[in-house]
Amino acid sequence: MKKSMIRNGFIVVLLLSNMLFIYKWWMAPERRHQGPRNEIIEKLHFDEKQVAAYDVLIQGHRKAIENAQEKLLDQKQRLYSNLDAPFSDSLLQEILKTEAKIERIHFNHFKDIEKLCRPDQKHCFKALNREIARLFSPGKKPKQ
Repeated sequence: MKKSMIRNGFIVVLLLSNMLFIYKWWMAPERRHQGPRNEIIEKLHFDEKQVAAYDVLIQGHRKAIENAQEKLLDQKQRLYSNLDAPFSDSLLQEILKTEAKIERIHFNHFKDIEKLCRPDQKHCFKALNREIARLFSPGKKPKQ
């Protein structure tokens, strides 16, 4: 009887913790996919107009990156789908060009962010340059 109660209590605790996790995840969608947006806004001291312009930049950047990543995935799929054939140097060159394009998109995005800065914010942007690799590393969370 006592084992059964302990087991049931444990199950209830697990269910409640899962429900709490799902609730927090579901009720806070604005925190998902923000990336380093808020940290950049804070560090550059953007005003409301700059934040609105930055959000437009982010949308364009995400769309360009998604398109390039889809192309890259397709190229890699073609490369690896036929392992019986000889290695394709031409396909490898396409992949490298697409990866270079992705880096160019990122670089231009940072230059566009810099263009949003007023002259009094340029020093903040220069300080931010040292952190860009950390902020945009996949799987790494920005420091709070």
